[in-house]
Amino acid sequence: MTKLKRIVVGHSFFPDGDCAFRSAVTLAQPAKADLYLLHVVEPYPLYQKMRFPSVPAHATLEEVVLKMRAQLNDLATRPELSGLHVDTEAHIGKPFVELIRATRSWNANLVVVGVSSRGDGRFLGSTGERVLRKSPVPVLIAKQELTSGPKTVLVPIDFSDCAKKAAEEAIALVRGFGGRAIFLHVLDLTEYIYPAAYGAAPIIIPPLTPDDLEPDWQQFLAALPLTGINWEKQTREGRAASRIVEAAHECSVDLVVMGTHGRTGLAHVLLGSVTEAVLRLTDCSVLTVRPDAFSFELP
Repeated sequence: MTKLKRIVVGHSFFPDGDCAFRSAVTLAQPAKADLYLLHVVEPYPLYQKMRFPSVPAHATLEEVVLKMRAQLNDLATRPELSGLHVDTEAHIGKPFVELIRATRSWNANLVVVGVSSRGDGRFLGSTGERVLRKSPVPVLIAKQELTSGPKTVLVPIDFSDCAKKAAEEAIALVRGFGGRAIFLHVLDLTEYIYPAAYGAAPIIIPPLTPDDLEPDWQQFLAALPLTGINWEKQTREGRAASRIVEAAHECSVDLVVMGTHGRTGLAHVLLGSVTEAVLRLTDCSVLTVRPDAFSFELP
C-alpha cells in the first residue's frame, strides 16, 4: 500500500462515516489517489417482514438507495475533492461483504471505515471488525479525523515480517506528512515454566530484559528505510494491549499502525486479543496491515 492509488470508503451518513470520509480525503490528496465512496443499505430483518407483510420492503429500500446515491454524488462535488477522481455507489446488501467485494473489483489498496459511537465502545461484531478480519488490503479504522500536517505514528512491533511491513507503511506516511514514527515493543515479564517430564525437574525460563532485545532492535531497524525521517524506539514492560494504548495516549499519537497475521479457518473467527483491545480502548485511528499472503474468499 506504500503508493496509494485507490481508496474504498464505507460511508454510513453518521458521524463515523463522515470521519472515515474526511480521513480518506486527507490520505488521497497528496497521493492523488482515486476514491470510491460506498454506502450499503441493509435489507429488512426477517422478523420485520413477518410483522408487516404488506409493506413493499424492497421498493422502499430502493428509494433509500436512490437518496443515498444522490447524497454521495453531492459529497463528490465538494471543493476539497477537486483534482481527485471520485466514484460513488449505493446499493442493498451486507455492508462488510459489499466493502470487501468493492475492494476486490476496484483493485483498491486501502479500505477506510469509521467506528460507531453508538456501541458503547465495543468493536467486535461491528462492520469495521468484520472488514478488518476479511480484507485482503490494509484497513484504516477511523476513530478521529486524520488531518493534514505532521503526524505522530505509533508502530507496535514484535520483530516479525508482518511488523516490518506495518513499519514500512508507517514510514511512508511519516515521509509524506512529516512528524515522527515511534516503534514500540512490549516486553512480557511472565516467567515460563516447563512442567516436569520423565522424572526431570521443572524448568523455569526467566523473562527477557530490554538489553536482551538490542540485537533484535538493531536487525529490525537496519532493514527499514529510515533515512530522512524523525523516529524513535521504545521498549515497555507489561501487557501488550495496555502498554500500546498507554503509549498512544502519552505520546499524543495520531495513528497506530499494526501488523496482523491474517489467520484463516477457525482461528480466524475472532481478532487477536491485542488488536481487538487496542481498537476498542484507544482514542486514535488504527491502520492494520496484513501480510502479502493473506487471502479471503467471499461467502
